[in-house]
Amino acid sequence: MTLSLQTDRLLIRDWEEDDADAALEIYGSPEVAPWLSPAIDKVGDVATMRAVLAAWIEAQPNFVVPAGRWAIVRREDNEVVGALLIRLLPPYEEDLEIGWQLRPSAWGHGYATEASHALMRWAFKDGETDELFAVARPNNKRAIATAGRLGMEWVGETDKYYDLNLQVYRIRASEFTELRARPTSIAQSR
Repeated sequence: MTLSLQTDRLLIRDWEEDDADAALEIYGSPEVAPWLSPAIDKVGDVATMRAVLAAWIEAQPNFVVPAGRWAIVRREDNEVVGALLIRLLPPYEEDLEIGWQLRPSAWGHGYATEASHALMRWAFKDGETDELFAVARPNNKRAIATAGRLGMEWVGETDKYYDLNLQVYRIRASEFTELRARPTSIAQSR
């Protein structure tokens, strides 16, 4: 499935290998990598980032909807400013995590909230997804604030995901309200 979501300012689309330079500004950033879960080392160079993107692109068709990984693109200049994902949380049976990562130069513009709202709306649209979770390290104030802006509620702290001590946030489809979200158009193909 190919996904393309648009908001007033953003496009959420599948990753492309040509996004490697922009993706490196996210996953190679010493300001971003320490907050990722599961814990990973920052990506060191464009060639490695290209290989990571190639693996994500190859895996994308095998995910069960609504799972996947996508780029966040600023529509005004077609720049990749961030990333979104929906994936199963360990032990990989039923809890779906929504996650967002932005390059540091894109922080503070509301892109994570805007893009995540659009993705949440799409994930909840078909009625198959009952709830989404977000996890954040306890000192990751930006991620915790974004979860709050998304209407997610804190449900506790755990170490069962990724062998890290994490704050857990949840939003149920029945709690998600369109009033908080910006207009979005959805285009998808199978």
